[in-house]
Amino acid sequence: MVLVVLALIASGCGGDDGGALEPVAFSDGKDAEPVLRDSVPPPSTTIAAQPEPVETTTTTSTLPPLGEHETWVAVATPAIGRVELFDAPNGNPVAFEFGVFNPTFWDTALALRIVEGTGADEWVKVALPVRPNHSEAWIRTEGFDTFSHNVHAEVILSSRTVRVFEGSEVIAETEAVIGKPSTPTPLGDFYVNELLPRSNPDGAFGPWILSLSAFSEALDTFGGGLPVIAIHGTNNPGLIGGAHSNGCIRIPNDVVTFLAENVPLGAPVRISA
Repeated sequence: MVLVVLALIASGCGGDDGGALEPVAFSDGKDAEPVLRDSVPPPSTTIAAQPEPVETTTTTSTLPPLGEHETWVAVATPAIGRVELFDAPNGNPVAFEFGVFNPTFWDTALALRIVEGTGADEWVKVALPVRPNHSEAWIRTEGFDTFSHNVHAEVILSSRTVRVFEGSEVIAETEAVIGKPSTPTPLGDFYVNELLPRSNPDGAFGPWILSLSAFSEALDTFGGGLPVIAIHGTNNPGLIGGAHSNGCIRIPNDVVTFLAENVPLGAPVRISA
């Protein structure tokens, strides 16, 4: 998915155990090309009708086959600030390089995909939007609103395509721009953690950014922050089908608008070779 540059440096965020929100950036902005809408054919697109921490744990989540799972999501309420993370239910606190905070840098409610358990459970294991990629931990569900859905997506780098499903039904399919060889799009199972409208829909990122719980594995920083991966629009549809980004996934603006309106938070996104 596509790394996007947002010139956002977050102010310090409270937290009893120290630390502050680390600046983050979507890294696609610097290599965005000029608008060439009138000189290129439209891309191939289909949209269907509608505690002191003691350790860090990192695991790789595995999604069931597409179309055969329900996704549970935990969204933090205003009662949650810095999220307490554990290595097991009633276990030891764990920490990562930077904390997990609510609200996020973009002042939206923190969304976490539940990978073990359901919204009815007191404790659930969640995927985290932190480095290293595929990090997970246990949280208490108190202070979180939970819901489930069956929307999910796959990004296939070899064919440079994105497909979005509701259950087993394809609701959107399109060609995409993926990361160039020096800054490849990372592989693995991630999820949509934020839906961010853009004030300039004709800009390099198009009208919407679907931020993912993924970070570039080729860049340590970008634009003064952590290099977040996202799916977003583009002002240069002529590049669609190529490998030109800093890791993000660029798709046509009409498709990203459809996804912003139909893909819920927590939706799993599997990126495969």
